[in-house]
Order: sequence, then C-alpha cells, then structure tokens
Amino acid sequence: SRMTFRETSQHLTGALQYALIALCALGTLLVLGWLLKYSPYGIDFTDESFYLVWISNPFIYDVSITQYGFIYHPLYTLLGGDIAALRQVNIVITFGLAWVLTYTFLTSLAPKLEEHSVPLHAVAAGLATSVFIFFDSGLLTPSYNSLALQSLLVTAIGLILAERHIDRTSVIGWILIGVGGWLAFMAKPSTALALSVGVFVCLLFSRKFSIRLLSLAAASAFLLLVASAQLIDGSLLRFIERLELSIEFSKYLSGGHTLSQIVRIDEFQLGERSKLAILLLFAAVFVAIWSMWVENKKWRYVGGAISFVFFALTALPVVGQIHRVAGFGQFQDLLIFGPVFATALAGLVLGRKEALATNTASQWAIGGLFLVMPHIYAFGTNGNYWQAGGAAAIFWLLAGLTFLGPLFRKRASWLLAVPIALGVQAVTVTLLQAGFEQPYRQTQPLRLNASVLEIGPQRSPLVLSEGYAEYIAGAAKAAREAGFQPASPMIDLSGQSLGILYAMGAESIGQAWTIGGYPGSLKLAQAMLARAPCEKIARAWVLLEEDGPRSISTKLMDSLGMDFLGGYERVGAWQTAEGAGGYAARRTQELYKPIKPQEALTSCQTVRAKAVK
Repeated sequence: SRMTFRETSQHLTGALQYALIALCALGTLLVLGWLLKYSPYGIDFTDESFYLVWISNPFIYDVSITQYGFIYHPLYTLLGGDIAALRQVNIVITFGLAWVLTYTFLTSLAPKLEEHSVPLHAVAAGLATSVFIFFDSGLLTPSYNSLALQSLLVTAIGLILAERHIDRTSVIGWILIGVGGWLAFMAKPSTALALSVGVFVCLLFSRKFSIRLLSLAAASAFLLLVASAQLIDGSLLRFIERLELSIEFSKYLSGGHTLSQIVRIDEFQLGERSKLAILLLFAAVFVAIWSMWVENKKWRYVGGAISFVFFALTALPVVGQIHRVAGFGQFQDLLIFGPVFATALAGLVLGRKEALATNTASQWAIGGLFLVMPHIYAFGTNGNYWQAGGAAAIFWLLAGLTFLGPLFRKRASWLLAVPIALGVQAVTVTLLQAGFEQPYRQTQPLRLNASVLEIGPQRSPLVLSEGYAEYIAGAAKAAREAGFQPASPMIDLSGQSLGILYAMGAESIGQAWTIGGYPGSLKLAQAMLARAPCEKIARAWVLLEEDGPRSISTKLMDSLGMDFLGGYERVGAWQTAEGAGGYAARRTQELYKPIKPQEALTSCQTVRAKAVK
C-alpha cells in the first residue's frame, strides 16, 4: 500500500538525519585521512628538527625545562625513527583523546544520549576534529606543545569522570587527573602550574572536591614524577637540579620567559575578512541549530542544506579542488568563535533561563574551565596567548556545548550537534589548508613536494621540495666525503640548522638546539657546552655559517679551550636552500673537522680545572 503524506514526511525526515550523520562521519574520515596523507611531507630545519633531535636521543642532555623528549622517545624507538610514522601516531593519539573527551562530555551533559551510541560516536568524532586546528602550522611532529595539549585532554576526561564518591569510574577519573598533571609538567611546567590552579578551582565550584580523592590524584602525579626522575637522572635530587639549572640558564637567553613576562593579558586583532567569516559562520550554525530544534520539517531541510554546504567546504580542499589560502592572518584559529558563539546563543535562546538552570554546578564549572583551557595551554609562551591558545580551540567549542546541555537532555537527541560538527570540520579544514599551502618555514605548498630523500640516523624517507632535498643531500654528501661518521658529535654555530645535523646523523652536544638570534645565545651556548664531556667537545665537528642571521660567534669555541683557527680544518661547504630557517636568501655553510683532538682535550680539561678553582 502507498504511504500517506505524513508517513512519507516522517520517512524523509528520518532519512535526512541519517544522511547528516553519514556526512559527519565521512567528513571526519576525510580530515583524518588528509592529515595522515601529508605526514611524510616536508620538514622545518629549526623547531621541528629540534623536536626530532630531542626525541631521538634525550638522555645525553642533563639540563632541560621540558621533558617531552623522554616521553616520546620510546615511541620513536618503537617506530624505528620513522618520521612519517611518528607524525601519524601523534595525530592518532591526539584525535583519539579528543574523541574520548568529546563523547564523555556529551554523555555527561545528557546521559540518555548513550542510547544512540553509534550516531553519538559519529557526532563526537566530528566535533573532535577541531583538535586538528593544533596542526594548522603544518608541523605534525610530536613536541612539547603536542604533549601539553594531550595532557589537557587527559585531565579534562578525568575531571568529567571524577566524583566525590568512590567507584570504579570515579577512581579512574581522579587517577587521570593526576596523569594529566604529570604529563603537563613533563611538557611545560608553566602549563602544569596554571592547570593545577584551574583544576582546583573547578573542583571547588563543581562540588566534587574531596581531600581524600584529590590526594589520590596528587599521589598518582607524584609517583609518576618520581619514577620519571629515576629513569631520566637516576634520582629525584638530580632531576630537581636539572630543572633548577634550566631555569637559571633560560635567563641567559633573554627570550621573554621570566615570571613577570609570562603573567600578562594579551589582546588580539581580527581583520575585516576574519570578522566577516566569523559572522557568517555564526549565522549559519545558529540557523542550522534552530532548524534542527523547531517542529517544522521544512526548517529541517534548511538545516540540512546548510550542513551540506559545510560538508562541501570540508571535502573540496581535501580532494584537491581548492588550493587557495583563506588568509585570515595570525589569529586565524579564532575563526572557531563563529560556531562557539552560535552554539552558546542557541542554548540561551532555545533553552531559555529555566532550562539553563537545569545544568548542574559540575557542568558549569567544567564548562568554565574549558573556556580558559586554551590560555592554560599557552601560559608561559613568549608569543601572544590568543594566537598560541588557538591551538587548543577544541576547549572553546566544548565550553559552548555546555549551553546546549538542557536541549540535549530534553529530547535525548544528537541531532542538534550535527550541524555544529560539520561547521567545525569546515573551519578546521580551512585552517589546515593554510598550513599545507604555507607550511612553517618552508617555501612551497606541501602538495608540490616531489623529491623523496632518506634523512636521519634511521634513513627515514620524506617528500621534500627540490631545494630542500638538494640542500640536505649536498650537506650530507660533503660530510660523508670528509669522513664524518654518523653519531659523531657536532656543534652548530649557524644557530638555526639543526635539521642538517639530524639529517647527517650527527649528535648535537650541549643542548639539542644551540639556538642563535637571541641576545644571550652565546652565553647560553657557553653554559650548556661547559657541561658536555671534554672528550666529546674535543672530537666535535663544527658547522659554521659566517655572518648568518642567527650565527653564533666562534668565540664560543675559544671559551671552551678550543683553538678554532689552528685546531680545525675546513673540509666542506654548501649553499643553504631558499627559505631554510625562515630566511629567503641562500647562505654559505662550512663544515670544519678537528685536526688536533688530543691537544683540544687537554686544553678543554685545563679550562675546566681553572673554572673549578
């Protein structure tokens, strides 16, 4: 028999719902696959190479404020030093944590949503793609920043699960809070400090505070810290010395990391294009949420049409139909404000005051913490907090979803969140597109890279630009012909070519990155190398970039007791690539080999002995 008009309408409405959830799931797969696809592409010679050097061999350095190298080193070893695989695992871990957090948060707002587990997981995964905004610089390699973000995700999951009473779920939550705090400390002690304050305030206002259970979280963090100290330095006291020295030495650099400099309130400025984009996103997401709420099937199709447009904006760049960069400037991550404000306003308008009153103190407290979590993530950086905090934009999104809690509970439906997820995916892809088309300190879009080159001690293949491939291959060839052996020590006086050392398989001694370009670069290098064994310094080769933009003076060698003019032989030279280190001009780099290592060893030991006296 033929269906009635009412039955047909209901059937079409149901079909629309499943079509939207299918688009959301497909969008998630497209974005995730896009990131994984570009994992073997490109490399930055400064920051990203620093991450690789630090992760590959962290135990040779006894001074460090961040310990992310020790956390990721087992992963690096397990993957055999494969850079692309390391990046892919970093992506999957970050997304997995974000997915678990989003699902846990949605079910905490409306427990009945778990009755629709499969579509809810699809929606949660769609919303979780906002965590990929973290990768919008094109840098996918694990770092202290990725560890800091992952620590906040773990802590947030724990806060949602933790309760004042004792049961299995609650205990797991409190332990996760401790684990998250430990990871935050290992990533960035400044973030760990801000996080501890935020968690404490959140627990008080959420009425979850329990001295006994908080002690469990603190004990978990402390035990992990003690175990880490034992594995890293052999004792807690030596680990504390590592931290004290790192704080003291960081003052030498004058890089803007003192307490008075990091405790501040930053501002942000949005261009006209950014303001317009945020306004359009706000209006589109708000109308889409409204259309999914009202009892009007025609409006449902309006929301469906908006959602389809969002999906198209996600899919077209991923499948290679759009290559243009949107150009939203340094504060582009704040584009997420469009969906966030729309979500919050929709909750206020549709839920009204009475409905919003049904949110618990715990839900509001956690939502409030999420609102400031990006600044907790950024705390301690010398960059703008709004710009840096945008990497943790997923927390702003989750804070906005708090306002929809009453609506989720009223209808026990995941439908309201679908257009939000699709809108967020469109924003995320737009921002990732900027990173892939204008990767950090690289000269061309990653999609144009076509030169495959094996680099590093494990010969990891990467897809590079022709200029970068020639630069690396030329330097490695010159070093090899001069007799340089992998794992030999090297001192980088260029101040910004750490990637070349990694590509050669050299051991960067003193510090993972002998960084130049700061007022105290020379003083810091002297202090760090003064702690390196004289046996390594005497055998160390030297990479020199005379008059380079970040070059460190050869006075560094003199201060170590090394006679640079008489004790080293120039054995190779090459030209840098355009854009290497973020500088357009090509520069000449030279490789020097020690020719009197025994005399250098004696001289170094003499200088050390005088310093002790």
